[in-house]
Amino acid sequence: MLLIDENLSYKLVEKLIQHFPGTQAVVNINDLGEGADDQLIWKYAKENNLLLVTKDKDFVNYWKHYGPPPKVVKLNIGNCRLNKVELLLKNNKMEIVSFIGRDDGLLVLDDE
Repeated sequence: MLLIDENLSYKLVEKLIQHFPGTQAVVNINDLGEGADDQLIWKYAKENNLLLVTKDKDFVNYWKHYGPPPKVVKLNIGNCRLNKVELLLKNNKMEIVSFIGRDDGLLVLDDE
């Protein structure tokens, strides 16, 4: 369901997998791994029907240029502890799930 970009911790996978089945991290994917090119990440998310979760503005620019798929979940959150990112995603689970069925391709979640 979610593809966690490398600018977020790969440890999110184990914390989110029950809430978002099929969640993966870029750094754990053999074809991508750490330092993967953004185009490869974009293509992987598209081909595997994953929501790309990132803090990176570059993927918002990809979305503006190419449109979905994949859809992008942009986290407006500064440097913070893992549990803060985990809670942001879990607390917005209903919004994320409903986003899957909508036509728009960008969901922005702000740190509150």
